[in-house]
Amino acid sequence: MLKSLASLRFVFAFLVFLHHIKVLEDAIGHAFFYALSGFILSYVYAERITNKKISLSRFLKLRLSRLYPLYFLTLLAAIPLTLEVFAENSTQWWMSFLAAVFMLQSFIPDASYYFSFNSVAWSISDLFFFYFLFPVLLRCALKLSKTFLVLFFIASGGVILVFMITTPEYLKHWFFYINPFLRVFDFGLGILLYKLLRKDSFQVYKSVFTYYELAAIALLILFYVIAECFPKVVRYSVYYWLPMTLFIGVFAQQKGIFSRLLSNKVALFLGELSFGFYLWHQLILRYARRFVNHYEVVFPDWQFNTLSFIMILLVCMVSYQYFELPLKQKIRQVWL
Repeated sequence: MLKSLASLRFVFAFLVFLHHIKVLEDAIGHAFFYALSGFILSYVYAERITNKKISLSRFLKLRLSRLYPLYFLTLLAAIPLTLEVFAENSTQWWMSFLAAVFMLQSFIPDASYYFSFNSVAWSISDLFFFYFLFPVLLRCALKLSKTFLVLFFIASGGVILVFMITTPEYLKHWFFYINPFLRVFDFGLGILLYKLLRKDSFQVYKSVFTYYELAAIALLILFYVIAECFPKVVRYSVYYWLPMTLFIGVFAQQKGIFSRLLSNKVALFLGELSFGFYLWHQLILRYARRFVNHYEVVFPDWQFNTLSFIMILLVCMVSYQYFELPLKQKIRQVWL
């Protein structure tokens, strides 16, 4: 694992948290996670998949053993938050629940499905779909030329922008933000980035990489600051393709001072907690808000959000140590 990128997972999970407490307007973390997954999986599995040393079933079992236990636990934890829906329409509730169990909710263009139960889990539905496609996408990327792939993504971005104009308003949020068939392009950007950086590209320019890291951070911040000048639908994915890809590419080199800071033990541990932080954070925010409202406790927003953040971290640490790691090991012992 590239240490700086492993640590950055927590940074971007935290940015999603800031979006959900309405500090940030855009949820830029998803674009990062998809592109990062495409890049890291290519970095780890390219040789094994090219040489047919790992089957699709084994690859999917490895990914499922990491993702699904916590995914399912947080799905169950969300059930008490949905009892009103069950009381109003039990058929709808069961259909949404089954869609979530099989990680199919993001394929359904209806918020009562893709935002049901643990609402952030729609992105895991997308992610597992990308995993299923990954071996084919990687083989295609390795066979095609870099020039063709770059032009393909530029053309694809243009086509997506055209669709943004012609798609009915009521479908735009699902089609451009949730839709796994479109968000696979974010994942594919990570595979393209691996193609562009493989071989000797990781061995150059060490002396100036701190400046490159600063430039990558500044570019991402700039895109965020001027984002309000663009329609929200554009900012769902395509808008952040360039700064996010450059950001991951620069930090993948692990040669600047920021990468070294991100490689310390605390940052790496937080990176390990990032998946749990992402899946737990909105559930805990929702439960905390219900508690506060029920007991009419008055907190300034900053106190409520700070206490919620601390609670999320504690839950993540317990979940990671006593649930995620042990269960992943047991599942792999049985499956593999």
